[in-house]
Amino acid sequence: MNLDFLKEKRIRIFIISYLCFVLYIWAIVPLSSFPSGSIITVQDGVGLYTLANHLNEDKVIRSPFWFRMFAMTFGGERAMKAGQYYMAGPENTPMIAWRILHGNYRVETVRLTIPEGFTVKKIANLFDDRFPFFDKKEFEAKAHEGYLFPDTYFVPVTATASSTLKMFSDNFDKKIATISSDLEKSDKTLDEILTMASILEGESSDHENMRIVSGILWKRIDIGMALQVDTGFVYVNGKTTKDLTVDDLKIDSPFNTYINRGLPPTPISNPGLDSIRAALNPENTPYLYFLTSDDGTMHYSKTFEEHVEKKFKYIKQS
Repeated sequence: MNLDFLKEKRIRIFIISYLCFVLYIWAIVPLSSFPSGSIITVQDGVGLYTLANHLNEDKVIRSPFWFRMFAMTFGGERAMKAGQYYMAGPENTPMIAWRILHGNYRVETVRLTIPEGFTVKKIANLFDDRFPFFDKKEFEAKAHEGYLFPDTYFVPVTATASSTLKMFSDNFDKKIATISSDLEKSDKTLDEILTMASILEGESSDHENMRIVSGILWKRIDIGMALQVDTGFVYVNGKTTKDLTVDDLKIDSPFNTYINRGLPPTPISNPGLDSIRAALNPENTPYLYFLTSDDGTMHYSKTFEEHVEKKFKYIKQS
């Protein structure tokens, strides 16, 4: 009797174990309708339960339960990485959970270098046919001038306007953190510093001269003098100093620093760290005027008369 009972118990355990094994295999084996060659999107901040259901609806996984189990085993809900994942061919549930945990997108990336002083529009134009999901109009509408940090980025070809803005924002926060102590000591807001830095990008090409020009421009603001810089016109009508006319200087625009005192309402480009540091740490000099000669050399003057004299001396008149 006892032997029969033990035998029956072993059979039940075997059957249960076998059924569990079959269920496990069934749950992790990729569906025949797996979306091979497609891209799935994991939204930023999505919960594990919602993500599992979405993957199940998209035929990526067979069982939301088993996906959640693997995700929790590998690292938990908070460790899931948002982004776009390329599914070349059928993959099982543990592999998909592991990929999303580690941000293994398997998407081709493009190396893009954003130069210092590029505007939002110029940056948007770098995203060409290689980025079929990128919406330039959305990017330009949502991007904040001055807050897209110039750097070299490896951008997935699946990048969207939103994912690209997040990439820029994350890098901006990281770079700005390196000068956080200087920002805390400053009596200027971050937006004011970035606006001044964006002007410096167009007015000088090296850090030392940027600091001198920074000192001059902050001094002009302090004494109530208009900044009178030509860089703003590049933002308004695309004209550089040599192209400007007398009528251009009268353009009714908040970015016209000849008719408006103080800083423009927003940055006019996206500055790099050198110009941001120069805006934060201006050099105190006796100068109130500056110009760049035809050979690129900076010249400084204490008086307007001296400035005009150097202008005729160092800049070829048309």
